[in-house]
Amino acid sequence: MARKLTIATSQFNVSSNININLKNILKQMKVAKSKKADIVQFPECCLVGYGGIDFLDYKSYDEKILKRALKQITDSARELNIWVIVGSHHFIKNQEKPFNSLYIINNKGLIVDRYDKRYLTGLEGEMDQKYYSSGIKPVLFNLKDITCGVLICHEWRYIELYREYCALGAQIVFQSFYDGNLSPGEYIEEGMEQGQVIPGTMRGNAANNYLWISSSNISNRESTFPSFVLRPDGGMYNKLKRNIPGLLISVIDFEKEFADLSRHWRGKILKERYSA
Repeated sequence: MARKLTIATSQFNVSSNININLKNILKQMKVAKSKKADIVQFPECCLVGYGGIDFLDYKSYDEKILKRALKQITDSARELNIWVIVGSHHFIKNQEKPFNSLYIINNKGLIVDRYDKRYLTGLEGEMDQKYYSSGIKPVLFNLKDITCGVLICHEWRYIELYREYCALGAQIVFQSFYDGNLSPGEYIEEGMEQGQVIPGTMRGNAANNYLWISSSNISNRESTFPSFVLRPDGGMYNKLKRNIPGLLISVIDFEKEFADLSRHWRGKILKERYSA
């Protein structure tokens, strides 16, 4: 049997309004199913908005609304028979700041795992670290016998995270972004450095570790690059148009081989490095 996945990589305008975000998520889940996708991946913080940009504190934040919204997503995943990766906040009792998380929901509507962003931007008390707690571990899940890993946004800067997933046997990494990191109303022109550096760096991360990478980003005007999918040789497999909401449908054949200059010794080196 061919080892293929059909993935839907989302892009839409994210705000602090959970109900509006939820409406977009549920709508795109239905579209993804109509395109015969096995899994639909959404951007970072897509259900709740991003701390420091979409809101400045949690005082008006209703955790009950979030829980109800998440239940609607899990119910829809079960009804549609589709896997979902959705960005949200995860609150822990007696923990001041939530995790910036991706929930992995299977086609039975069960949350099978949760990835918490490990590498936060800024120093203590500023940027990400002002609003979020750090995660501590990688997360793998299996879909149709394909081993999948998960990362969030700024972690594109840390090559060791991709190497870690490669050593753990991942074949594809789903990485969700809320990229732009600008105040509302600011705008970065297409072609400026940030819009080039992130996709370019990630192409190297894909090729160096022979990983497929699906990158879901927001489509707000402040975003700097569109959602895209990279091949394991670092080539661009598919991408959307920047700043326009939509779904990127990609049929990935994991049996197809691509150029890999480290194929013959990478496994041995990683085994020695990560078993020490």
